[in-house]
Amino acid sequence: MKYECIVINGKFLEQKLTGVQRFALELTKALDSKASSLPLKLILAISPKADKYNIPPLKNIQVETIGFGKGVFWEQICLSSFIRKMKALGLHFCNAVPVFAPKGIAVLHDISYKVNPSFFTTFKHKIIRIWHLMQYKACVSHSLVLLTVSEFSKKQICHTYKINPEKITVVYNGWQHFNTTADDSLLEKYPFLQKGEYYYSMATLAKNKNLKWIIECARNNQDSDFAIAGLLDLKKHGVSLENDSVSNNIHYLGYVTDEDARSLMKNCKAFIFPSLYEGFGIPPLEALAMGSKVICSNSTCLPEIFGKSVHYINPNDPNVNLDQLLQEKTDDAELALSKYSWKNTSSKTIEVINKLLVTRGEEK
Repeated sequence: MKYECIVINGKFLEQKLTGVQRFALELTKALDSKASSLPLKLILAISPKADKYNIPPLKNIQVETIGFGKGVFWEQICLSSFIRKMKALGLHFCNAVPVFAPKGIAVLHDISYKVNPSFFTTFKHKIIRIWHLMQYKACVSHSLVLLTVSEFSKKQICHTYKINPEKITVVYNGWQHFNTTADDSLLEKYPFLQKGEYYYSMATLAKNKNLKWIIECARNNQDSDFAIAGLLDLKKHGVSLENDSVSNNIHYLGYVTDEDARSLMKNCKAFIFPSLYEGFGIPPLEALAMGSKVICSNSTCLPEIFGKSVHYINPNDPNVNLDQLLQEKTDDAELALSKYSWKNTSSKTIEVINKLLVTRGEEK
């Protein structure tokens, strides 16, 4: 097939900006600055329901609103049709591909829904899991090349789906989207927190994020304050924290803005990230960029990503003296930070695209 352009799947612009969507947004911006490194025109295809405020200013990537509807329907029907019509190579950054489009390049960040069925126990989440399992399979079978975000994920994908490792290229995340300036006066909003005297974490009720570990650890470290940011919709998830909230050293902050998060990271004693499962793990990098010490789970990809720049804990054992843990020596944060950038991510992605085009007979 002779490609006439490259189409980026813009469904992520309809969605909440979490780690996967952040990857898609920042990689799109980085590709825009390097468009001249590609032999074909880049198009960002979006649905009519895309959040126009989230569309980054692009100089070289053409933005086209196509089709109708949104979400899965738009991706599977409208985007498929557009890619076929444009004779395009599709770039899909968020764990899903339009199965009616010609094979393209997909990013499969991790396969948590496949390997961690115990994380998804409600009826709603079981249904969501079925869809993700279908999309994992589609990404594996309906892609010319797969990208993923860590060697851990690559190994797990290859083992689980029995595919040749040469089909998968690792392209790490970056952290430079995170503005490293912070307003120290922010703590006036939280008079119960003293600069350098509290542990900070960002939590959800997703089981892999391991909120229970933080709560139990807070009980075991009564002399320290714990600030937990995030919208914890307990009723929606059928979860109760009433018995876990008796510790008066735990402060639930609710939703915090990116600006607030930066300040909370900068001024905390340490940022805690006790995750049970990650494909990459951006928040600890953001905390390191803010100059924070980081206490991190030793599970899955995290030792690969952070090396000796963080303090490690067992995510299944909250019986740890955090103040004592912080006395242990770590490497300079710069050793971890210098390894990752969206510039590197885009360079590796362009390398993969150009190699594919050459293999399939395209001329640069």
